[in-house]
Amino acid sequence: MNRRSIARNVQNGFTLIELMIVVAIIGILAAVALPAYQNYMIKSKLVEATTTLDASKAAISEAYAGGSTANTWPVASAVPALGKNNKYVSAILYTPGTGATTATGGSIVATLANTGNTAVDGTFLGLFGTGNIDGTITWTCGTASTAADIAPAAKTAMYPFLPPACQH
Repeated sequence: MNRRSIARNVQNGFTLIELMIVVAIIGILAAVALPAYQNYMIKSKLVEATTTLDASKAAISEAYAGGSTANTWPVASAVPALGKNNKYVSAILYTPGTGATTATGGSIVATLANTGNTAVDGTFLGLFGTGNIDGTITWTCGTASTAADIAPAAKTAMYPFLPPACQH
């Protein structure tokens, strides 16, 4: 045999073992990436809720600051209505605080829906405010047990999907 015939017998392509290793590596990467991707998608859907809450917060803060000298909480008409384009927020409820500035705070709570995750759908995310004497409101983002809550409830099942500021 000469060198040319030996060179022709050289194997071309991949062995079965090499292909199985590549498939196993891809499987491991997919097992790690898919849950992270699903969490990311739910987080992105909750941006709608935080945006809706922020719009309401601005309206209430403005009405509170422009209110009487006692800075009483504005009536529910101060909150913008839920838009028709909302896909992941099914309802929004404003519960005004009672009394003057240092009295019980008010809340704006959004009911979450259609996210595709049972830990999130049907739950509540809200902004909870406390009025200050200077006409401002200190807001705290957090989960709620009911739409009428006026204080955060620490629903930990939702924490992986919430921004860090809302994990109260």
